[in-house]
Amino acid sequence: MLTLCSEGANACFIGGDLNYMNKLLAEVLSRDIPIQEKFNAYKVKVVSYHANGEFDKALSTAIDFRKQLGLSTLNNKPVNTLIIIKEFIKTKRALGKRTAEDIANLPELTDERIVMGQRMLELSASASFAAQPTLLPLIIFALVKTSLKNGVNASSCDAFAGFGFLLCALGKPQEGREMSKAVDLILAKPNMDRMKARSIFVCEGMIRKYISIVHMM
Repeated sequence: MLTLCSEGANACFIGGDLNYMNKLLAEVLSRDIPIQEKFNAYKVKVVSYHANGEFDKALSTAIDFRKQLGLSTLNNKPVNTLIIIKEFIKTKRALGKRTAEDIANLPELTDERIVMGQRMLELSASASFAAQPTLLPLIIFALVKTSLKNGVNASSCDAFAGFGFLLCALGKPQEGREMSKAVDLILAKPNMDRMKARSIFVCEGMIRKYISIVHMM
């Protein structure tokens, strides 16, 4: 029944039947079961909020799920520039002198709880851009640091593509290129198909386009 309700909610979302989707989600979320078993329902809820333009609700729901997992999380509120700089420095230190190959060769992330947490960060990134733009860099930093510490998976594509774009924006195009190369190598691994379109968009449309413009100037 858990699978039927969770997958049914997703099917209703795709088909546009949001009323029945919400009934199925409520059936799952109201149950006294482990939070990990509610993951697919929460995922549908976040995506549906995002599709409906309710970005603040999407962001808050993703943050709430991470809290229930017991993972360190962020607050849905504006972030001071000094905090962003501080977290950027921490992320750069965690990355160290790792090359694209070093990143791609990190162990695979297998801890289910952390996989779910990473997926929620990934889903909240787009919502934060609309609801709390200053939170987006912190989401990217969290994705990167978790990948470096616990291993890479599909969500790591968003992590290093986003970090590469930030590096380019900060005037470090060569470091940004190295991150895009890392994404290419991660995408070559099995079970990465769902990330290809977005990763290619960021790496080709933002990072490499930015570098080509810099070279033309």
